[in-house]
Amino acid sequence: MRLAVTTALDASPDLAEAARAAAARHGAPWLDRGGRRLPDVAGASGAEALLVVGRRGVALFAGGAEHRYHAGMGTLRARRLARGERSTAEPLLAAAGLRPGDAVLDCTLGLGADALVAAEAVGSGGRVVGLESSPVLAAWVAEGLARLSLPAARRVEVRCAEHGAALGALPDRSFDVVVFDPMFRHPAAQAPPFEVVRRFADRRPLSPAALERARRVARRWVVVKDGAPGWDLARLGLEPLPSSRGARRLYARLAAAP
Repeated sequence: MRLAVTTALDASPDLAEAARAAAARHGAPWLDRGGRRLPDVAGASGAEALLVVGRRGVALFAGGAEHRYHAGMGTLRARRLARGERSTAEPLLAAAGLRPGDAVLDCTLGLGADALVAAEAVGSGGRVVGLESSPVLAAWVAEGLARLSLPAARRVEVRCAEHGAALGALPDRSFDVVVFDPMFRHPAAQAPPFEVVRRFADRRPLSPAALERARRVARRWVVVKDGAPGWDLARLGLEPLPSSRGARRLYARLAAAP
């Protein structure tokens, strides 16, 4: 999908320069808004999606609608951790056992919610890399995270890459924890605000081969998330970790390769 970058209406010179810089970072053309409506900007350029840089953040214009970036509940979860509320129910941290200073590889970045929580948990001495195969989502999330007020958001390194190929190129035992949160293949499991992610994300199911590559890259373990009742975990032969009754998300954990 062809992505271009523009600005919100009445952009200042500084904002226009920021948009040009974003375009350069993601190898996308810069389009002067010139007071035009977004459909007109996209139509005149042939762009299928527009990254719109504004004063209060970034939005993605696609499919005739503008979607402002947000990390969903990830922002609230990360803020709770920043306040020292680590005991708050946070199944990702329980499943991944993240520690300050850890290096985490999120193989299915999406909107970056789990990567944001992981970045807060591992602290300034840690490292979080998020892989996103969709160039559109990778650009939107990278620019959105960079503009969040949480310091942890700027500790997430976004890479546009398909996780299978990326894992194959990484050295053995190069990350403490590797995380997968594959796109739920059943629409009912996806909240309406995240349908824009469903539009662009790679919907291929997680493969056993990718899990084996992840085990080689991990130093401690690989964590896989699934929506209840855990059909994909069952497909992969994974046993869910104990969870609270009625939990909507299930986690499984595999030990790193010996």
